[in-house]
Amino acid sequence: MTEQNRAIEHFLYYLHHHPALQNIAAPNVLLAHTDEYTTLTGQITDNPEGLHDFQFSSLRLDTTPTDQLELAITSSDLYVLFYDSSTLPNPRAEGPPFIRALQGVMSEHWKKSLLFKDYGDYFYDTFSVEPERIAQLNAALIQRMSQGDTLRFSDERGSYFEAPLRDLKKWTNVNGVGNYDLAPGEIATHSESINGHVKFIGTFLGTIPFARKYGILESPLEMWIEDSTITRIATDVPGLANDFGKYLDANPSNRRIEELGIGTNEGVTQLYARNAGFEERHCGLHLGLGGGAKGSHHLDLIFSSGTLAVDQQVVFDGTRYVNLQ
Repeated sequence: MTEQNRAIEHFLYYLHHHPALQNIAAPNVLLAHTDEYTTLTGQITDNPEGLHDFQFSSLRLDTTPTDQLELAITSSDLYVLFYDSSTLPNPRAEGPPFIRALQGVMSEHWKKSLLFKDYGDYFYDTFSVEPERIAQLNAALIQRMSQGDTLRFSDERGSYFEAPLRDLKKWTNVNGVGNYDLAPGEIATHSESINGHVKFIGTFLGTIPFARKYGILESPLEMWIEDSTITRIATDVPGLANDFGKYLDANPSNRRIEELGIGTNEGVTQLYARNAGFEERHCGLHLGLGGGAKGSHHLDLIFSSGTLAVDQQVVFDGTRYVNLQ
């Protein structure tokens, strides 16, 4: 079996467990895509496992009339969209024209939607790891966190922060089974007590195009954090201090670390600054700002390096997960 075929089978396994398809025999699944994703959607519809478990239909997103797409979305049990947005020459936050035309029906039927935006061929990497591996790793990490007192992040640049594990909200387990977003490989929580000083190296994920403009930071964005609030920033990246400062000042929630996330998908081996959801699954730390109040914008800062330790024992060494037995 090729690596691509294996990834398709893993995708279909997760698709079977999507909340919208529970207790539906042979559900109707619409795959709507642009030309760049024709080969991928063909591999999905032609897979023997898929033919047995699903009734697939395919439509072009960019050439099919809007009313026909709206009807297909409404009548489906689940619709899956494959398209590029942030990676286009002149991206808009609202997406390309064919997506903007569908916003109404997509909002109405969001619980039965799956969006693979800007994934490209990294779709195969995202689903390359055996589902059992991700499920076991997520469960082991959550268990380890529940047994500890302090989570600490550090890196070779002198970054550090600490968060008391006893005060954390319940961990969300994104292992692809029963999640609205099928891309597997993350655990996430919220803490009111993150304190430290980090020198962020990595990329961004959000509706504001930081990733498009700044790519993968090689010179750090420094952040001073007090009780999960960013109190001060500094960077020598041209324009970034101004842009990021405007973002922080736009809404009080934007200064708040609303999400403490840990990526666990070992198939996502590096960051690409595509502003694509799979990058959030990259192994290691990400911090999600904003999204906790009306008018705020959720922005993920995905770290490309750094270690995580529970009570001084390293659980992620910057490359792989350790000491979880």
